[in-house]
Parts: sequence; C-alpha cells; structure tokens
Amino acid sequence: MAHWSKTDAFAYFDVVMENRRWSWSGVSGDGATVVLVLWQDRIERRKGRYSYADDKELDAEWRRRPGHSARIRHLKHALDNLGGRFRTVIAKAEDTRASPRKIASCFPQSEVFWQLDSFDEESGAFTAHVLD
Repeated sequence: MAHWSKTDAFAYFDVVMENRRWSWSGVSGDGATVVLVLWQDRIERRKGRYSYADDKELDAEWRRRPGHSARIRHLKHALDNLGGRFRTVIAKAEDTRASPRKIASCFPQSEVFWQLDSFDEESGAFTAHVLD
C-alpha cells in the first residue's frame, strides 16, 4: 500500500482541508463531495454491512476544537445536499487508547461511499454504513 499523507488523501477526492493540522473533514470546491476521516479500528461489521459510530468519545475537549465544528458543518452539508452520502479517508491510529489520537497511516477509500444513518447536529455524533 502506498504511503499517503492526510493532505494527499483528501486531495485524491479534490478536497482541500481548511487546516492541515486540525481538519478531520472537508467539502470539495464544487460542493459535490464530503470527505471524513474514519478510524480503521472503529469500523465494525454489523448485520452484514460495515458501519461506523462516532458517539463514544465526543467529550467536552473535542467539542471545543475547530475540527469538530467544521465536521458538523460538513456532515450537515452531506445531509442537506448529498442525501447523507460521503467519502472517507481511513486512518490507523498510532495508539488506539491515546486521547487525542495521532494518525500512523491513512489512505483514501476510493471505491466506497458511506451513508449517514443518524446525525445529531448539536453534539456531532453520527452513525453511518457503507453503501452497497
């Protein structure tokens, strides 16, 4: 597997991050693509499909970070304009128990679309699954 930087993985989808350091999501210039970073170890297979839930670690510190408020905007854009569909950069954590986590490696999930199942605009919590 090729080595990707987070910046290059986002660029694969023609998305420029607002900030290389704190961005965990983005929207393409034409608004047609939303990209989120998903942690590889949190992707689960449930009921025959891959799913993701980001509601476990939305603590007060994360909620104050600019990357969190931007991700809420981007998820809302996906819901309002793209039927809840988004693309992903899959990230492997250096240490899955660390807080905050750091990316050891990542890559664009090029042939897969994800679909929001639920989204709480206030907290930023969401669940999603891979579209067939």
